[in-house]
Amino acid sequence: MNPKILTHPNIPKPLHGMAPRVLKGDNWWNEVRQKAYASTDYHCYACGVHKSKAKKHQWLEAHEGWDINYQTGVCEVVEIVPLCHYCHNFIHSGKLYMDAGNKRPIAECRRILEHGFMILRNNSLRCFPGTLEKANILQARTYGVLPYEINENPDLKWKDYILVLDGEIWESWFDSKEEWNEFYCK
Repeated sequence: MNPKILTHPNIPKPLHGMAPRVLKGDNWWNEVRQKAYASTDYHCYACGVHKSKAKKHQWLEAHEGWDINYQTGVCEVVEIVPLCHYCHNFIHSGKLYMDAGNKRPIAECRRILEHGFMILRNNSLRCFPGTLEKANILQARTYGVLPYEINENPDLKWKDYILVLDGEIWESWFDSKEEWNEFYCK
C-alpha cells in the first residue's frame, strides 16, 4: 500500500487528453494495466482494499503516476498502478468536480473526496492544492488535510509542456488556454 499516490497533482491542462492509453493504443494499455493489477494481488495501491471489497465498483482501474516538473513543463509517466474507483477519482479531482451534479451526484463526489482525505489524514500527508479547492466548493469534509506548495514557473507557455512516455516525447495538443476551452468547454 502506498497512500502517497493520493497526493498526485492534477495533470497540467496543456497535457489534458494525452493519456498513455490514448497515445500507445489499446493493446499496450491492456497489457500494462493487467500487469499493474497483478503486481498488488488485485489490491488498491493507495488504500489497500481488494477489488472484491472496493466501494461502488468491484474492480480496479489503472492510473498513470507522473513526475511533473513545474519549472520546465516536463511531465514523465513513471508508473502505472492499480487503484479502486474511489482512490482513482480522488486523484482526478478536476474531472470529478466537472462531473459533480451532471454526470455524477454531488453526494457521491463528496464521499469520494472524503475517502481520499481520510486516507491522507491517517498517513499525515498533504494534498494537491486543487483537490482541496474542489472539496471546499463541494462542501466535502477534508479532515484537516492541508495542501502542499507548488512552485510553478510563471514564464512557461502552453507549448513548453511535454509528456515523456517510455522515452518518447509528446508535445501538447493545445497552443493556448483558449484552444483548451474551445475543446473542453463546448
